[in-house]
Amino acid sequence: MGFLLGAYGKLAAGSRYRSLQARMMRIQSKIRRATRDVANMEKMLDRNMKRDLQSLTLNANATKGLYQQIMYGAMTPEVLAAQQALSQFQANPKDKDGNPTLSNEQIAAYSQQVSSWQSTMNQQLSTASTNLDQGVAYQKEQIENYYEQMRDQLLEPLKDEEDSLQLEKDTLESQIQVAKADYEACQKMEQADVKMLTPNYTGGQG
Repeated sequence: MGFLLGAYGKLAAGSRYRSLQARMMRIQSKIRRATRDVANMEKMLDRNMKRDLQSLTLNANATKGLYQQIMYGAMTPEVLAAQQALSQFQANPKDKDGNPTLSNEQIAAYSQQVSSWQSTMNQQLSTASTNLDQGVAYQKEQIENYYEQMRDQLLEPLKDEEDSLQLEKDTLESQIQVAKADYEACQKMEQADVKMLTPNYTGGQG
């Protein structure tokens, strides 16, 4: 009777063990796929956020350059004339007779005009740049918040699935250990009864 119990028990335990092993292989495959999906999603979100932040910075720098061009384009004729006069004086400080092309008073007046305009332009550019930087900082925060929300919406379900699969894998590992132990116990029972049922042909013969 023990022999039959051992044989049938070993058969059942072996079948359960192989079934659990097959499930384990499927679970491990799903875990690898889930882990890969999480990594790919994180890379995509990081790449897109970096792209959007870089685009924001490039646009801001282009806007600052445009501000400067507009300011120079708005230079008054008087300031433009003063700047040209100073430039010509630097290139040719004396005429063909050796006399200065500009008097000290003219140099001082032109320099004052250019300096005053430069100071006003710098102040306006500084104000515009500060306002732009504040706007960029706000937009940057909005971009980062958006991608944080995307991580919650897209990554959390994938991570939950990964955790669920890992929990299932841990449970299966315990079940596999139990099935293996049952198989080995039934195998020992079968082997022990086989020995008991085998006739001893050498014993008691004269």
